[in-house]
Amino acid sequence: EHLQTALAKGKGVIALGAHIGNFVLVGTRLGIEGYRFHTLFEANGRADRKAVTKILDALKRNEIVHNLRDNLKKGRINASLFGQRVPSPRGPISLALRSAAPVVPMYLVRNCQGEMNLVIEPEIEMIRDGNLSEEIERNTRQMVFFLESLIRKYPDQWNWLTVRLWKNQPGRASPARVREPLQGWTRGSIDRPGVV
Repeated sequence: EHLQTALAKGKGVIALGAHIGNFVLVGTRLGIEGYRFHTLFEANGRADRKAVTKILDALKRNEIVHNLRDNLKKGRINASLFGQRVPSPRGPISLALRSAAPVVPMYLVRNCQGEMNLVIEPEIEMIRDGNLSEEIERNTRQMVFFLESLIRKYPDQWNWLTVRLWKNQPGRASPARVREPLQGWTRGSIDRPGVV
């Protein structure tokens, strides 16, 4: 019902996804039901001009464009994920604001019985206050907050472990440097195994 409501606006849908559950099959599952579905894969964290044109064309045809947004390695906007600063790309939100396409979270997760459930949440309402750069920044942070809540809900199904939470923290040691071996023990010693 949430997808139908979003598509009824006639602007296409930006499907907000993450590396949660079986994210690869979201498009297949919707395709079986007859929806036109496209997945955006970004090289170097950015979509090139040709890809953006194709995305806009798909949205104009009222189709679904899926974008996995938990690749938080590079970006111009600093957001918070689990209390840590992460760089976030502004492209997906900029695209949503400029195209007026609704952003609808979609993910395929395994339930307790081992079955896959497609979850389509209500549209994330974009904050619009007349200042595009502020709107992009605020909505990007809102998107990362949503992703954090999704990961908290399904931590055992989050498959993306390359988010470097400590990389952008000045004066903050990585987890490997925080833990020191017990006194008299050395890392990798055969006689006395180190603390890992």
